[in-house]
Amino acid sequence: MSYEYKLPSLGDGVTGQVTEILVKVGDQIEEEDTLMIVSTDKVDAEMPSDVAGTVEAILVSVGDEVNEGDLLVRINTGGESTADTNKAQETPKQEEKPAESAPAKVEAKAETPQKETPKEEQKPATSPQQTGGDANFRMSPLARKIARELGVDAATLKPSDGNRIKADDVLQAAKTKQEKLEKAAKAPASGGGGGMAIQPLPNFEKFGKVQRKAMSRINAVTAENMHYSFSVIPHAWISEKADITNLEALRQQYKDRVKAAGGSLTITAILVKAIAVVLRKMPQFNASIDMETKELVFKDYINIGVAVDTDRGLLVPVIRDVDRKGLTEISIELSEMSKRTRDGKNNLTDMERGSGNFSISNIGGIGGTDLKPIVNSPEVAILGITASLMEPRWNGTEFLPRLMMPMHIGFDHRVINGADAIRFLVELKNILEDPFLGWF
Repeated sequence: MSYEYKLPSLGDGVTGQVTEILVKVGDQIEEEDTLMIVSTDKVDAEMPSDVAGTVEAILVSVGDEVNEGDLLVRINTGGESTADTNKAQETPKQEEKPAESAPAKVEAKAETPQKETPKEEQKPATSPQQTGGDANFRMSPLARKIARELGVDAATLKPSDGNRIKADDVLQAAKTKQEKLEKAAKAPASGGGGGMAIQPLPNFEKFGKVQRKAMSRINAVTAENMHYSFSVIPHAWISEKADITNLEALRQQYKDRVKAAGGSLTITAILVKAIAVVLRKMPQFNASIDMETKELVFKDYINIGVAVDTDRGLLVPVIRDVDRKGLTEISIELSEMSKRTRDGKNNLTDMERGSGNFSISNIGGIGGTDLKPIVNSPEVAILGITASLMEPRWNGTEFLPRLMMPMHIGFDHRVINGADAIRFLVELKNILEDPFLGWF
């Protein structure tokens, strides 16, 4: 019978546009076959089927705007058990049509388990790999995939009806989690005078001609994320300079070797590797704070986000496990990921919320003398780099021209104090000035 394939989450508050449809009505498909491409301002996301069967209907067209939960494709899966399951899934739709109010949906869902109850005894025992948070709950492949992408712990999930955790259950859990975060961001700060209301803009047109332009998706999401991060994190900043004269000479010496391997040996690539060394020595910078449980979450892995300037806005893809990669490998991966980001071809996992542990924003190629970067929640620190300049430095007997690179760290003062922040920069400075130190 018919299985309804709905659009999974593309990220917090992100909608998409159908850019390619890769199947047609009547096609035989296998599980995980790509049905279509849905594009956002960040990625071109493949939509894989979580069932095998025959394409029965395609309910969208190229160019359509789609939102999380929209019905995209109907697939005939065949088989008695699947028919019963889908008949139960269709029950809410039959109830919804006469009245589309929210209460009608709730009543329909409440009736569904009664129809599925006789079936549960017929289901075979499931292996641990198929189960969610309870040994008696099964989890669809699509639900498991979405849970991985959204960072939802499968052990916490329960089905909304029947005995099977579906994609909608995962999406609802992710939505509930996001609503809690948004509620926390809007809540009055402790000891403060209440939350800050959004004030309407004045009528600018009475002063002269104006033009309005809609924000892009990435601009809107970035604005919301930055507002949230700056609202909930008590920020502090501190700066230091590193003498990279010798490091720049080494970079020039080895850049052709890295280029031949397919990468670009940039200062940013070197910083990624150096920061991994410092994070191992100072794990409080590789943590997150859980205010609900009053706990610090220390991570055993090191993933670093690198801000990339694109014509659609600033994006921060993540390089994973940098402590286990060599400088050449990091340089290649950073080059490839930067190109994907600028071309709008990122994978969903490149910028998954919470996947990064620490971020770098290097605007030195443009200029700047000072920077106060905003911490990217749930991280606790971010490094900002501005333009390196030749400066006179006293060596004890004379002034010598040295290439000095300003470094600015923004940090969450709930987790990190000012003394540790400057220790972090001094440790990083020492490695950059004498890279051999990074191995001890």
